[in-house]
Amino acid sequence: MMKVLIISNDREYIKRAKKNYVDADVVFSTESAEIIVRKNRYDFIVSNMLGKKFNNIEVKDIEEYKSKNFITTKQEVIAVYSFKGGVGKTTLVKTLFENFNKDVKVLIVDLNFQDGGSDLSFALDLPVLPHIGMWLRERIKESFFENLIEYSPNVFILQSPPKVSLVKDISGNDIDTIVKFARSKFDVIIFDLPDEFNEIVKAALDNASKIIVLSQGTKGELARMKEFPYEYLTLFIKPEKGFGKYAKMLNLKYEIIDNIKKEIDRVYDFILL
Repeated sequence: MMKVLIISNDREYIKRAKKNYVDADVVFSTESAEIIVRKNRYDFIVSNMLGKKFNNIEVKDIEEYKSKNFITTKQEVIAVYSFKGGVGKTTLVKTLFENFNKDVKVLIVDLNFQDGGSDLSFALDLPVLPHIGMWLRERIKESFFENLIEYSPNVFILQSPPKVSLVKDISGNDIDTIVKFARSKFDVIIFDLPDEFNEIVKAALDNASKIIVLSQGTKGELARMKEFPYEYLTLFIKPEKGFGKYAKMLNLKYEIIDNIKKEIDRVYDFILL
């Protein structure tokens, strides 16, 4: 994990910086900074008081780093869910893992089972093999890691199979086991969930430390939110007119966004809290 130093005498600035860099060291003056950088090796400094270099260490302002290279300092299980299809879950999952710092090891678990393959598999141009059904033949830890796809050096994927019949015996206990195995090697686990509520989805949601629900604010979606028994953040993607009064009635924690990729920093504020 990268080692970061925050230098500022503005407590609000420090508070915002700590949302992105939870374990960063903090000093309030350049005099204190001079002392601490002699004792510790930092990868970079976040500050609103300095130029581009301080004792040969690169200095960034928080706004420069806010929308990219996100760092997580605690293990997270993130579930991405929706109450209907076509709202942008695949785009959100892809944008999430692309914006984590390269030192953060991420596992994507695709539970969108459908004949012909999932949207995520097509979006990432993944090979047909391996997939989660191959792990289900043995359900052991060694087989689990053998059947992950290495998408990039820090991102691995447990892919949905090309046919639903290949996962017909998957259970909630299997989801618990996936999380248990994944926690031994990954900093972040992201569940890409189908727009239904069953034993598998419930197990993923029960394991999640953060739940993100995508919605267009339709009456049908809002009605289902009323019965949804979890704490979560709703991202309204270009919602229907008049959705706001219903959202307030449901006491929802929500954000309104037009473009997932451009406004991903608002999602990370929720994840990193």
